[in-house]
Amino acid sequence: MHTLTRTFTVWIVVAIAIGLESSALATLPSPGFLVIAPDRGYLGNEEIKTAWAEFDNSHLTRLVFISLSEDYQRDVRATLEGAVAEMQREGATEIVLIPFVVSEADPHLKKAREILASAKIRIAPVFGGSSPAQQILEDRVRTLSKEPSKERLVVIGFGATSPEEADAMTRELERLAAEVKKTLHLADMSIAILYAGQAPDAVRDQGNALAETTIVRAIKKTDLRTLVVPFHLGYKHTGSMRLSQKIESLLSGGAGAYDGRELLPDPLVLRWLRKTASHYLPLRREEVGIVVMAHGAGEYYNARILSAVEPLRQRYNIEVAFGMADDDTLQAAIDKVEARGARRIHVLRLYDLPQSFQAETEFVLGLRSTMGAVSHSHNEKSGPSRIRSGAILSTSGGFGDHPLIAVILLQRTLEVSQAPDRETVILLAHGSGDDEDERFWIEQLEKRAEFIRKKAPAKFKAIKVATVREDWPEKSKRAVAEVRKTIEQTQREGGRVLVISNRIAGAGPYRKLLSGLDYTLNDQGIASHPHFTRWIEEQIENWLDATGLQNTPVAREGSN
Repeated sequence: MHTLTRTFTVWIVVAIAIGLESSALATLPSPGFLVIAPDRGYLGNEEIKTAWAEFDNSHLTRLVFISLSEDYQRDVRATLEGAVAEMQREGATEIVLIPFVVSEADPHLKKAREILASAKIRIAPVFGGSSPAQQILEDRVRTLSKEPSKERLVVIGFGATSPEEADAMTRELERLAAEVKKTLHLADMSIAILYAGQAPDAVRDQGNALAETTIVRAIKKTDLRTLVVPFHLGYKHTGSMRLSQKIESLLSGGAGAYDGRELLPDPLVLRWLRKTASHYLPLRREEVGIVVMAHGAGEYYNARILSAVEPLRQRYNIEVAFGMADDDTLQAAIDKVEARGARRIHVLRLYDLPQSFQAETEFVLGLRSTMGAVSHSHNEKSGPSRIRSGAILSTSGGFGDHPLIAVILLQRTLEVSQAPDRETVILLAHGSGDDEDERFWIEQLEKRAEFIRKKAPAKFKAIKVATVREDWPEKSKRAVAEVRKTIEQTQREGGRVLVISNRIAGAGPYRKLLSGLDYTLNDQGIASHPHFTRWIEEQIENWLDATGLQNTPVAREGSN
């Protein structure tokens, strides 16, 4: 009886401990998120409420509509101040204002700032400057576009109450539209800002006349096909009382491409809310995710990378995305780790050089506005799409001169070595088409060669480095000729040549390029070595350290 009682007592204590731990995790100190938006009228506000509702399910938040009407200023003030007070009573550690507006110059944001001027709040960046905003605009343009190089984009904004506000809104929309223009290779673009009804009559009439002239002139021009995209949170009271009616009437006399789709509804708004909140929320280690981005090839090549990652799945929320910054495979991998609770996701690039696909990856992750040179995988006509995620994204990569990679190459060399004093080792890599990158690649290979010289148990006759620059025919022809010359010279001297594949896996085209020559090839590459897994883990831990999470406990039992 006493034994049974003690057993029950132990289980009760364990249950209470687990419950306390779960409760502690669930009630971590959290900010309160005050989301403000323009009062658009019934239908427009319902669209905003729908976008915000799921955010409300998982965050301490309030949504407040800002009216510019003088009739309701007391109501707006009371609602804003009441929302702040409610969240503070519910335990908010601080208040973060999230402005769901397109421009920093939006008068609704100005009004909220004025009312809350004495409150201790932080103000997040506006929606219009975000990567999701750019993606929505890009999506709308892609839907309408047929032949980008022969098309003009007209973006219609709304909400100015003064010329100064209109100018600021124009500049912000120009930056957004310019990035879309560059990505999609459009020929031209222009911005038109319609004024809010609260603007002084003369100012409103003059401003609207300017905007209407911009729109009408664009759609009547015949040199380019005109794409008209509304990008605003303008009034939308009912089906018969909406800003889109005014826009449609302006377009009735021209040939512009227009489908009436506005900023809302769009799931990217919810993702923007989540991503914005994540910048202010405390982060736990189980809320981070890793996506390993590797070139990818056939089944057996890919299997070596998957095998290298497999031991890490018990410790990390991790997936592999094969490809060269391909937005579709990256999106699929990011979706998986995000579905398992990741709020911050790091893309680790498995390439020899740190700069390999850096610009392309940063572009599709929304970390930079331009992609640089178009990669192998992207259509030059349309460009790649941005990743759609509510997580904070980052990226790093490149083996560089890391000693673990050099250790692998040393072991690969020793695996085929027989008489070092008469053997010439060639560390052979892919190479780059860019001459500056190629020089940097050779420098990294030389550092690995020097490591082998110092650490090898016996001295080799020579250790050389080379690349074949295999994707650039003219440069490859010269590079391969140099490698063949080295092998032939060594053969004439009676020496033995060891070609060590400095690749993730396999030897790629080396056998074909070096056919007819006498040499010994180690085609194992680096991925099948345990140090490769160690390198991946070290990069993950370095990133976690940068986020302040390196020494926090891991709360994962698997990634399935």
